[in-house]
Amino acid sequence: MRRFWEGNTTVENKAAPRMMALRKNDVRASRNLVGAAEQHVLWKNRLAHHIEGHIKEALDAGLVGQSGICQLGAWIKGAEFHELRGTQAYRELDFAHTLFHQYGAEIMLKLEQGDRAAANAIYKNEYSLAMQHVIQSLTKINLLLQN
Repeated sequence: MRRFWEGNTTVENKAAPRMMALRKNDVRASRNLVGAAEQHVLWKNRLAHHIEGHIKEALDAGLVGQSGICQLGAWIKGAEFHELRGTQAYRELDFAHTLFHQYGAEIMLKLEQGDRAAANAIYKNEYSLAMQHVIQSLTKINLLLQN
């Protein structure tokens, strides 16, 4: 059990886990973790269409590479996940999400250079692995919030 300040009494210590549980339930209720995962899967599919040449829209690799630009990134860096920052699941999610965006930017750079083969190799390997880790980490975060 975490101490919120020095001088806690026994009654306050017993109340702290309940308060923490209420905050976790609030985070879980207000954050659609499944939706966040789905948005990243949709983005991954969108990049696949770029690699295949089905989408011709211009995307800025610099923007794609910013992990804080999407809703999940804002949650990770913001107050929404503050209670979870000391957990392994949070660190894994933060790292995997950052890699997801960095590899997405690398894919876009390769496409800008006309190197579809290199973009596809990154997509199938590093990018797909980062996506798997994002999903696994979100699952762990969800389990933490349920407990």
